[in-house]
Amino acid sequence: MNQLRHRCAATLLAFASVQAVAGAADLEAAAGGSLQLSYDIQVAWLDAGEIAMRLSGDGERYALSGSVATSRLMDRFFKWRGRFVATGRMAFGFPRTDAYMLWGDDGKEQETLLSFGGTTTIVRSHGESERLDQPPGSDFMSVTFLGPHCLDETTLHDGEDLYRLFLERRAAAVELAHRRPYYAGVADRCDYRFKYTDGRTRRLSLWVAHWQGRRVPVRIRVRFPLLPDGHLFLRTEPRDVANPELRRSLSVGR
Repeated sequence: MNQLRHRCAATLLAFASVQAVAGAADLEAAAGGSLQLSYDIQVAWLDAGEIAMRLSGDGERYALSGSVATSRLMDRFFKWRGRFVATGRMAFGFPRTDAYMLWGDDGKEQETLLSFGGTTTIVRSHGESERLDQPPGSDFMSVTFLGPHCLDETTLHDGEDLYRLFLERRAAAVELAHRRPYYAGVADRCDYRFKYTDGRTRRLSLWVAHWQGRRVPVRIRVRFPLLPDGHLFLRTEPRDVANPELRRSLSVGR
C-alpha cells in the first residue's frame, strides 16, 4: 500500500510540475513572437513520422514546445507518441535551460521526465519513479533548434543523460535542392559528433538557414551504427495534419 501511495504521489507531483512548465510556455508565446515548425521524419526513404513545434520568446526568455508521432507505417515496427516542453533564457545568443519536460508513450508504457530546479524526476506507468541530479548544460531540443550553429563544442543533456557535442566539419552556403513542400535554397551545414559518458558516439548533421525571420534547422540527419539514417525535413507549406496529437499541437495559440 505504501508503494502504491508513493507512486501515485510521484505521478501527481510530476503532472502538476508539467502543467506549470506548459503554462510558462503559453505565457512566453503571449509575451513575444512565435514560429511554428513542422518536420517530416524519414528513415531509409520511408515515411516514419512527424514533428510539430512552436518556438516563442521575448528576446531574453524562450519557450519551445511540440509533439512527435510515428507514422502508421512505422507503427508496425515501432510506435511512439511524445510531447516536450523546454523553457529558459538566452545568454549571449545561447539557450540556457531552466526546465525540460518529456512525455512519451510507446503503446505499452508511458513515461514522464521533468528536469527542473537541479532535480530530474522520472515517473513510469509500470514501475518505480526515480529522482536524479539534473545534468549540467542545456537540453538537446533547445540547443538543436535555438543554438547559434555551427557550435564548436558544448555540453548537452536529455534530462537524464549527459553528453558532449563536438563539431567535426562546417560548410557554408550549401545548396539544398529539395522538392516541394520542403525547404529548398542555401543553408549552412554543421556536422557534429556526440560522445556519451560511457564512450558511445552518435553523429548529427544540421543544415541551418533563415526562414520566416529566424535561423532554424531546415534539414537534420541522425546517424546510428548499423541502422539506417534518420532525416528530418522542414515543411514550408501547410498541410492537413491527420495525426490528432500533432493537430492539437499546431492549433495551440491560434
